[in-house]
Amino acid sequence: MATAAVSLSAIGVMAVSASPASAGQTGRTGSATCFGYTGNFNSGGAYFVDWVYGPDECFGVAPSGTIWHTWSGAGSWKEMPGDGRAANVVAAFESSAGKSVKVVTESGNYYCNYDDYATNTWGGWYQTSTNHC
Repeated sequence: MATAAVSLSAIGVMAVSASPASAGQTGRTGSATCFGYTGNFNSGGAYFVDWVYGPDECFGVAPSGTIWHTWSGAGSWKEMPGDGRAANVVAAFESSAGKSVKVVTESGNYYCNYDDYATNTWGGWYQTSTNHC
């Protein structure tokens, strides 16, 4: 398992890993620092994922609703492709073929974005009504 420098200080911080993370309440928005890059996120905080087949990654939703991610060596937080808007990141899924992240909107609709490991390319956001992407 890869060890990552992750410091999360926001309400509702979620993690899918045993990697070190600490949470503290900062109001309706909060900052999160993953891999040395700090971002400003809504009350959902940031979501750290310890991927099995790819590099670890953090996801977050800005107060504007834009969806962001970062990883070691990214240089900064990057906006996810596809112009998605969300309230929170709720889940992440992975297989040997690729990975996906799931978000929920203010209206309660769920959307996923998938990264195919063969091309290392995130697709567009698509709506889902299942527990998986």
